[in-house]
Amino acid sequence: MKEEAIILTSGKFDSHNAKTAFGLVRKSEHYDILAVIDQNTAGRDAGELVDGKAFEIPVHASIKEFLRSQSLKHNATPEECGRGVYAIIGIATAGGFIPDDLRLELLEALSCGMHIVNGLHHYLSDDAEIVKTAKQNCAELLDIRKPKSARDHVFWTGDILNVRAPRIAMFGTDCALGKRTSSIWLRDACREHGIRTEMIYTGQTGKLQGGRYGFILDSTLNDFVSGELEYAIICCDQKENPDLILLEGQSSLRNPSGPCGSEYLCSALVKGVILQHAPKQKYYLADEDRKLWPMPPIEEELELISLYGAQTLAVTLNSSELTKTELQTEQKNLEESLRLPVVCPKEEGMERLVPVVLEFLKLEAEKTKTLNDFNFF
Repeated sequence: MKEEAIILTSGKFDSHNAKTAFGLVRKSEHYDILAVIDQNTAGRDAGELVDGKAFEIPVHASIKEFLRSQSLKHNATPEECGRGVYAIIGIATAGGFIPDDLRLELLEALSCGMHIVNGLHHYLSDDAEIVKTAKQNCAELLDIRKPKSARDHVFWTGDILNVRAPRIAMFGTDCALGKRTSSIWLRDACREHGIRTEMIYTGQTGKLQGGRYGFILDSTLNDFVSGELEYAIICCDQKENPDLILLEGQSSLRNPSGPCGSEYLCSALVKGVILQHAPKQKYYLADEDRKLWPMPPIEEELELISLYGAQTLAVTLNSSELTKTELQTEQKNLEESLRLPVVCPKEEGMERLVPVVLEFLKLEAEKTKTLNDFNFF
């Protein structure tokens, strides 16, 4: 049974900072999302803001308004409606800090008996007032990004060589481009076509959405990132026996604020990559105010992936700031210049990539058979 939850976005639900909120509105196997709390978009349906269609998840301006609506709906007191509900922080902030206005909202939620789920680097358990208020109201504080101790981490072993299932990584040319969402949509499309597909989550949103295999990469000690990634893949392969494992990418190979991706190619032996790209974006988001770090051409990213020994199978486009006509033009031009399938996940789904996946699986199976035959002789 799912836990009832609201999402706190602190006035940022209509920005790229709200990717956790967007993911939970779209899909969660663990939480039943009752509402989004956001003063700047109140009165709308959250689904309309996320995907342009109603999901029957209202946006309220405050926790008080949410409780009032629940009180009328269930003929109960606001206090009864708040107790036991989970309030999930749905935004990412620079450095993972909790802003003062959001902190006040968390204290209000705790005073109503709500549990808090926090995926930021700023831990609730380090805040004396929040801890005290939680205890007074018998509320839980869940810091899901809090890292394990070093002795509980897994170091890389090389047992990735024994993993049977081929791997495809969903990379991006920057952060916050929709890599996780595209991974989920591709997983679901593959499953609909009979391809037994699992996904490894690597961020807090994937965990909150109910991911069974994975870890939170950016709160893991660097020495253990490769080992935790390998361990998640091995567990998934052994327990699920999938035809394919998809890996959710983080950041990008050359993002100056935190490059990421080589672990997937070197330590997890990923041989197939799908690259998410935003054609309108010219600078890395980490430097969007100063605009000192221009994003390199996508052709260079494909070349870099190739140098690591992997093949880019397709490109997926984030349509942010593009008109329909501009998106279609970008899609056509990239397909011609890159000679790869270019898909717009939000606008047309991921069906076109299923044959690409099938061809990749076929080639990987042939490589494995050739290797086994060679070893036999």
